[in-house]
Amino acid sequence: DDDDEEEEEEEDMSRGAIMRKSATLLLGGTVLVALFSDPMVDSVASFSTTTGIPAFFVSFLVTPFASNASELVSSLQFAKKKKIKNISLTYSQVYGAVTMNNTMCLGLFLLVVWYRDLTWTFSSEVVTTMLCIFALGAVTSTRLTFPTYMAIGSLLLYPVALALVYFLDYYVGWQ
Repeated sequence: DDDDEEEEEEEDMSRGAIMRKSATLLLGGTVLVALFSDPMVDSVASFSTTTGIPAFFVSFLVTPFASNASELVSSLQFAKKKKIKNISLTYSQVYGAVTMNNTMCLGLFLLVVWYRDLTWTFSSEVVTTMLCIFALGAVTSTRLTFPTYMAIGSLLLYPVALALVYFLDYYVGWQ
C-alpha cells in the first residue's frame, strides 16, 4: 500500500532531512502561489466584468475550488475507503482547512486594510464568514466522529452564505 510506504519513508528520515524537505515544499508552494495568483485575480476580474456578476460572488464560487483542490483530492481519497474513522478524518481535514483559510486570510486582509488605511466595505462578507465559522465550530467542536448526515448541513452553509451576503448587500444595504 502506498500509504504504508510513505509512512515508513517518513520514519526513516532524520529530523534535518524532514526539515529540508518541508522547507523545500513550502518554498515551492510559495513560488507557485506567487506565479499563479496574479493571473487568477485578473481572470476573476475579467470574468466578473464580462458577465456583470459582482467580483465577490465569482471569487466566492470559483476561487475556493482552485485554491483548495489538494484538500479536495486527499479528502476524496480518505472518503473512498468508507470507514467511519476515515470519513471523520475527512470532515476534520476539511473543517481545519476551511477554518485556517478563513481566519488566516481574514487576519491578513485586516492587517492590509489597517496598514494602508483603506476604507472597509466588506461588512456583510465578514459577518457571513464569521457566522459560518461559529456555526460549524459549535457543531464540530464537541465530537470526534461525525455521522454522514452532518455533511449535508455543512454543505448547505455554502449556498446559505452566498444568499446571506446577497441579502445583506442588496436588500439591507450593508457595505
